[in-house]
Amino acid sequence: MGAGQAISAIGSFQSASSQTAAKNNQIAANYNQRRVAYEKGNLDRLAIYQAKVTDVAINQDEIGLAAQNAISTNTLAEAEADRQLEAKLQEIQLGKLKGTGVANEGGRSRSYGKNVMLRAGRAEGAIAGQRERLSVASFISKRQTLEKANQERVAQWRQVNMGPGDAGPAPEMPTFLKGPSKLGLAVSLAGAALTAAAPAFKAKPGLSGSGAGAGAGTKLTNPADILSNSHSPLTGGTPFNYTPPVSYTRMP
Repeated sequence: MGAGQAISAIGSFQSASSQTAAKNNQIAANYNQRRVAYEKGNLDRLAIYQAKVTDVAINQDEIGLAAQNAISTNTLAEAEADRQLEAKLQEIQLGKLKGTGVANEGGRSRSYGKNVMLRAGRAEGAIAGQRERLSVASFISKRQTLEKANQERVAQWRQVNMGPGDAGPAPEMPTFLKGPSKLGLAVSLAGAALTAAAPAFKAKPGLSGSGAGAGAGTKLTNPADILSNSHSPLTGGTPFNYTPPVSYTRMP
């Protein structure tokens, strides 16, 4: 009986331990899966941000190069227009050097070639005005190109200026289950040992009673037996016949 209880207690302890270990392994596996997914998401977030930073740098370079090309084109157009105006101005100045080709007949010498000089002066003034307007228009065009390029570069920069962002909360460490109590197993085994030893205590000679102080060969009397005895004076029965012991006198 005691051996069976011990085997049953050990088997129950091992079964409970195996079930607890299996559940804890499942809890650990789920936690590891969540932790790996969290770390992967964090690495993906950083990788996406770095890719955006690279794309923004490339786009900003392209915007700056496009603006520089536009300004260079504008500068070439301005130089070409200025060259044409300069050619016209040289033609006017060359015409002034040739004269009118009409002889000076006197009398009207004060107005000789005056109209030609006036026309040449007006042409020179018109060319100077055109060159001034060309310079202003070129400056405005270049300025607009720079402003547009700067706005586009700022718009690109705003896509990454806040950084990759903060990582989400990491998965919390799980709480594992506690296994069966070893103290309970020890108590069960002790109970099984006592159960196994009980027949040996019952078969011990000279012990017939369960009261404290009962020695070998001593039979305990139940107080109820005393009260129910017909010879007991407590119940009104016939008293016991008491015979005093014989006294012996030692001879000198």
